[in-house]
Amino acid sequence: MGAKPRVPEALPSEIAFVTDARAWGGAEVYLTQLLVGFRRLGIRTKLYCADRRVIDDWADDLKSQGIEVAFFRPTKEFNPLGVFVAWRCLRGYEFVHVNKTQTRNSLPAIIGARLAGAATVVTTEHLAIPIESHYPFGRAIITTLARITNRLVDRVIAVSELSRTMLIENYSLDPSTIVTVRNGIDLARFRGEFDSAPLRRELGLAEDDLVAIFVGRLTPRKGHAYALEAAPSVLAAIPGFKLLFVGDGELETELRRRARTLGIEGSVVFAGFRRDIAELLAASDLLILPSESECLPLTILEAMASGLPVVAGDVGGVSEEVEDAVTGLLVQPRDADGLAEAIVAILGAPDHGAGLGAAGREKVEAEFSLDACISGVLRVYDELLNEVARR
Repeated sequence: MGAKPRVPEALPSEIAFVTDARAWGGAEVYLTQLLVGFRRLGIRTKLYCADRRVIDDWADDLKSQGIEVAFFRPTKEFNPLGVFVAWRCLRGYEFVHVNKTQTRNSLPAIIGARLAGAATVVTTEHLAIPIESHYPFGRAIITTLARITNRLVDRVIAVSELSRTMLIENYSLDPSTIVTVRNGIDLARFRGEFDSAPLRRELGLAEDDLVAIFVGRLTPRKGHAYALEAAPSVLAAIPGFKLLFVGDGELETELRRRARTLGIEGSVVFAGFRRDIAELLAASDLLILPSESECLPLTILEAMASGLPVVAGDVGGVSEEVEDAVTGLLVQPRDADGLAEAIVAILGAPDHGAGLGAAGREKVEAEFSLDACISGVLRVYDELLNEVARR
């Protein structure tokens, strides 16, 4: 289950957190868990996040849990004004932790923190993919600026071994400055006994339907289109199959249209954005996540904690969570036929699926608890504070 977190004695009275969140996704769930966990340990924090309407609900949720939240006007990553804004927000803080939704994000915050006099700057990196740019030489310029800025960071927390490798390969970070602290989840949220019947009725699911739940924003990289393409083959083998999409995003209209074109709209449920993920997982039979790119997705850990088998794209750090044929099945990205075969293999053999789910629950309890994640972050803090004291 992981050791109980220990608060470093030299930790400052308040830590400033900064994020450039653009949605309520995995990076935001990670940060929420960290901040709430710190609060329970008596660590005082203040979160600075970009003033964007799309994250208002997330900020309100944080405030409802006792987290202090302040907003700043977002700028482009390399706008000098962003450095001034960060400097103004972060004056007086000795310790700053930046949660980067992408490697290029929040770079002004790092510079501003240093100019404001922060003795220690830590970042969390989620998916350190190569820079993309539509401008000539844009990728080379932005990558170089990111590499230079990252030299101002004392320690980088990578949430998976894959992220650590990508940071070294893509951004030339010194390996000695990168520590892997893998994502964790609050296991207690997924251990309860849920009465799933009312929720299934609300979603239009019959008692004997076999439900594959897909939790994630409706964006291209998540692979919702491949789930739709796989559905007709699954329905041919399992007529009671239902595909449950949980999340919102820019692809909803297109995905609904594609479901109608395939003639499967009656077997696809668009549930929209939901907070009752534990209950939704308990009402499902299988989690699918055929993404084209991922880091270490929390939704897989949540499904495993719920005892659900998992079918996921073999991308990013997914294989650090899902052991193929032991806790779930891994498929190649963009392979609708392979996805369909894997879904049928599990839903068509309930005992097999139950065995995979039980093994998944054991794995997440042993390796991915929230206490283990928070303890790992605090160990990083402790090491840095000791270094500062020696200096």
